[in-house]
Amino acid sequence: MESTMEEQKEASPYLYEDEHVFLTEENELFLKEGTQGDPEKVCDIAEEEVGQKVEELRNTFQELQERVEEILEDDNPSSEALADLHTDLEQVVCIGDVSQLIRRLEEQSAKHSAGAEESRETNEQEAEKKSTAMEPPEEEPAGEDTDGAEDPVAYYRAIVKKAQDLAKQTDWPYVSMELDKLSHDWSEGPDTDSEEMKKLFGKFNDAVSDFEKRKEEHYEELNKRKEENLETKKKLLEEFEGIISNKTWTATRRVNQMKGQWNSIGPLPSGKGEGLDERFEELLNIFNEHKVDRLVQERQKREDNLMVKLTVLEKMERVTKAIDHETENWDEIDEKFDALTRQWKKIGRVPKEKADDAWDRYKSVQDDFYDLKYRYNPEHQSKVDKFSTKKERICEEAEALLEADDLATAARKINKLHRRWKKIGNLPQRTEDKLWSRFKAATDAFNELKAKNQDKIKEQEEEHYRQKLDLIDQAQTIKDTDDFDKGHSRMQDLMEQWKNIGPVARKKSNKIWKQFKGAMDEFYDRRREHFKEVKERRKENLEKKKEILGKLRELGRHDDPIKAVDIAKGLQEEFKNAGYVPIKHKNKMWKKYREACDVIYDRFRAAKSGDKFDQELAKADLDTDDRHQIQKLRKEFKKVEKEARALKEEVLNFKEKKTYFNTSSGGNSLLDQVEEKIQKAEAKLEKKQQKMDALTQEMDDIRAEAE
Repeated sequence: MESTMEEQKEASPYLYEDEHVFLTEENELFLKEGTQGDPEKVCDIAEEEVGQKVEELRNTFQELQERVEEILEDDNPSSEALADLHTDLEQVVCIGDVSQLIRRLEEQSAKHSAGAEESRETNEQEAEKKSTAMEPPEEEPAGEDTDGAEDPVAYYRAIVKKAQDLAKQTDWPYVSMELDKLSHDWSEGPDTDSEEMKKLFGKFNDAVSDFEKRKEEHYEELNKRKEENLETKKKLLEEFEGIISNKTWTATRRVNQMKGQWNSIGPLPSGKGEGLDERFEELLNIFNEHKVDRLVQERQKREDNLMVKLTVLEKMERVTKAIDHETENWDEIDEKFDALTRQWKKIGRVPKEKADDAWDRYKSVQDDFYDLKYRYNPEHQSKVDKFSTKKERICEEAEALLEADDLATAARKINKLHRRWKKIGNLPQRTEDKLWSRFKAATDAFNELKAKNQDKIKEQEEEHYRQKLDLIDQAQTIKDTDDFDKGHSRMQDLMEQWKNIGPVARKKSNKIWKQFKGAMDEFYDRRREHFKEVKERRKENLEKKKEILGKLRELGRHDDPIKAVDIAKGLQEEFKNAGYVPIKHKNKMWKKYREACDVIYDRFRAAKSGDKFDQELAKADLDTDDRHQIQKLRKEFKKVEKEARALKEEVLNFKEKKTYFNTSSGGNSLLDQVEEKIQKAEAKLEKKQQKMDALTQEMDDIRAEAE
């Protein structure tokens, strides 16, 4: 398994373990401390994929940490935002100190609540002062002026004002009692029959009605929640009874979750749900009793697992000891050793006090096997060296990032290096551990540097943000251009610049990318429409050129080759002015055009030359390829014919020289030489004649096949 074994404790009974998670031999990944405090299963995962999963869980924690930081920086966060984030923290599965984040968030929530409570108390005190001010003192009752005369309207106006203030509160029993008192005060008040008195009485009744409506809605909602709580408890109880009846004594994690859920459920409807708590406790006791029995069974199972593992280890050791310099069947050996390794991993856990020895023995035989394989298998050695080189290069890149000026960009590169590491094949464990330690040291150092320079990273991200906004402005300008070739080139250049600019803050990244891509999409939508129209025009041009091409081919069979050229010139001009055709037809159409024109002008030249053969060829109804082939053979024929004429002249010259010599019985060496030259020249002449006959026959055959 890659990259994770360095973090694994020497004495760990697990396939993988670090401070937050462990991977069991059943390939189950657990958080050491889940939301209920006990180990919490995350998922089933293959050993070679655990590194990737751990990284994902750590990234999830980092994202939550950033959300907490953002909300802590807010001087007045909303209660809804605090509650939502608190819920996410309680439900999330990740790797990191979530409890510490929850504590920080709860502190912020407490401050927020304290501020709200203080504000509420202040408002209540002010309201009380106002209320007190409204109440007529004993010495001077409300509704009386300084002369002792009573003012009924002022008396009832004060009651209405207090009723309206009370109607906005949510202390339902208190407000109901106070409104009853105000109603009594109203009935005991001074008599008056003014229009304003009637209006005040209407306002008083409206305030009371509004409060009663709100109170009724509140208690309806409260009763609804109580009914939901009752149903939730019944469902939990039903599920728990199913666990007991099915004897699922291994469901410890789920039972712990159910305990937490049960205790967190609110009040129930009055007179309902009696005996539910007693039944839950009864089931809990049954489960705990059987859980003890299961632990005994688990102990025996672990002893059995140990025996099986020791047997597998002995087989692995025998395979390893059989390897030497004469070993050749590596595929068979690898398959056998890998099968034993898979078998080892599938075997369950062993007693904890014996796990260390079994693990040490397993690790030792693994190291011995791969050491021997590296020593005696050149192909494996080459592969390991290649992987080692790649991982060493990644280590160097990670170490170089510690000196980077642009930490924001470097932070993204660190994540990419992790992904590249995972894609490289595994190395022998000791080599893997060594390189992983180096790589992890570099990444840990960088993460520490990153944590200390958050302000600098934010500044760099802000600079990247400004640069990308500038690119968006440029893209917005280009998107409306009608010069689509130039626009395409500039858009591609902007895209390349965008990639080279470092990252921006995550909360801004998606928004500006949508703006940038939106401008590009608008341009390319217009460009596609433009070329769609161009494509249609080129199809029309293709049809025009096909029509012209047909006319040119007809001219290639015209009775008057000279007149045909005059007509062809006009058609050639039409062909050139017809415009572009679809690119896939361009070369094919041009070739056909040239062939048709060549026929016309070849016949024209033949007519002008006076050569009978050329004239006959021009009049012959031959396709372009046959005509060109005959012309090629004819050219070669003329060349051989010229060489034959030269040889004939040479033979005549030698024969003339021969007459200058007198024959004698003793012979004449010069005459013999001349005779020899004559014979050689005549032999060459014979070959030339044969060649001309063959060429003539080949041309005749082509004509015959065409007829």
